[in-house]
Amino acid sequence: MTAGFKHNMDIEELNFWKSVFRGILSDIDIRIYFLLRENGRMTDTEIAKRLGVSATTIRRRRLALQEKGYLQILGILILQELHMAYMDVLVKFNQNASNDEIEKFISDAKRNYRIFEIAEYAGKYDALLRFFERDMHTLTRSIHEFMSRHPCVAEYEILPVTRSPKAFAKKLK
Repeated sequence: MTAGFKHNMDIEELNFWKSVFRGILSDIDIRIYFLLRENGRMTDTEIAKRLGVSATTIRRRRLALQEKGYLQILGILILQELHMAYMDVLVKFNQNASNDEIEKFISDAKRNYRIFEIAEYAGKYDALLRFFERDMHTLTRSIHEFMSRHPCVAEYEILPVTRSPKAFAKKLK
């Protein structure tokens, strides 16, 4: 069995990541990520011990991943555990909206503290915004207020999230 892996599922996942990244990330880079996604506070020494390499190697690889912008270690509030309401909002822009209007919309969304994720799409919808708030009523009102301030929005669809079973299904350390 490969160092740092509990079972074949981990090896299967490693092989998947290797095939997707095609040499951009090394085995050790991927394994560093695997361990940090389970415990972002894990020390380089602990990672090295778990992977059977030197702490210097781990530190060098981790810093390189961070400097390239591939890896960011951050804190996450698990909204479903805090019993917060959160909703995905799919947005379709007006066909005649200018790039400046769309950029202003995205900029305003980035500054809105109720929005914790923004994704730009190609297809029926142009963007996805993920909002959160203490309750559904307040959240719905906040979404409508935000959207009404942006004439570049042709339509939007609000999808209440009831649970995120994969993203945060297990307790993080």
